[in-house]
Amino acid sequence: MIAVRTDGDPEVGLGHVRRCLALAAQLAPSFEVRFFLEGSEEAAALIRREGFPCDVVSGGVEPILPAVAASRARALVIDSYGATTRDYEAARACAGFLVAIDDGGHYPLPADLVINPAPGVAAPVGGHGAHYLLGPRFALLRREFAAPVSRQVRDQVQRVLLILGGATPGPLSAALARAARRALPEAPVDLVVGPVGDGPSSVAAGLSGLEGVKIHAAPDSVRALMLEADLAITGGGVTLFELAATGTPAIGVELAPNQAPNLAGMAAAGTLILAGKAGDANLEAAVSWTLASLAADAGRRRAMSRRGLELVDGRGAGRVVEAIVTRLADRHSVTEPSACNG
Repeated sequence: MIAVRTDGDPEVGLGHVRRCLALAAQLAPSFEVRFFLEGSEEAAALIRREGFPCDVVSGGVEPILPAVAASRARALVIDSYGATTRDYEAARACAGFLVAIDDGGHYPLPADLVINPAPGVAAPVGGHGAHYLLGPRFALLRREFAAPVSRQVRDQVQRVLLILGGATPGPLSAALARAARRALPEAPVDLVVGPVGDGPSSVAAGLSGLEGVKIHAAPDSVRALMLEADLAITGGGVTLFELAATGTPAIGVELAPNQAPNLAGMAAAGTLILAGKAGDANLEAAVSWTLASLAADAGRRRAMSRRGLELVDGRGAGRVVEAIVTRLADRHSVTEPSACNG
């Protein structure tokens, strides 16, 4: 069995849950996977709908360690902004094999495997006992994003996708929808509303009087919408890598400070233009200007699309699973839990 400790609620969002589910789907043929979620029942229901048992927990990482030990888990995956060095050390001592899904890039980390998909992140010299899987090749995406992509970048922008992650911020979505309609009044906007956060009715209320915006409430798959879009407006979480994997040029908005490395890395790599941060007084104007600028430059959009497809092939979860399986097999014996009760 492999245990997964992750976070997910309207405040944190669903990025942790989504990438852990992508990893779990690849692990499932070989391992039983059990989730421990610190978050909302809505996020837990999402995990259970994918076929994985999920316990809703609180108090950080250490309270789950006795349950991990009792289940004789072969590995523990931690994906949590709140995890500390002490948490990682305790988890590694308990589970024997620790996988850390990281966003900060502050290394070393006391883990056996460290995954961070942000471009430009570097491992510490010597690794300090951990194996680092860094860069967009290791972005944890659903299997559908590994499918071949055939995209013709149109000279004119005919459709805009607005997708801010699984926990939709209604007022910000409405502001960005207005920016898109102002910049490109002939291009309809597909606005994706996630399963947590502000619901479709709340988002729709904020769009009152604004035409040309279609709301998609928690669709089972967003890949088709990405492939139909000529441009996307997005945050800096998992969706950023999904857009790259579909060759969709993007305009990025930093929704939280922990998204900065992903956004900066992908902007430097040439897949997106960063328009600003949520809460910026001029954000709506900046997004509108950037949309109009990109719409007028099909050559740049083609380059952004091409670069995204080069960086992210959608097979990152499979690569991570291969690394987990290989390193578990290389161990002569599974370390017995020895530090799970404080």
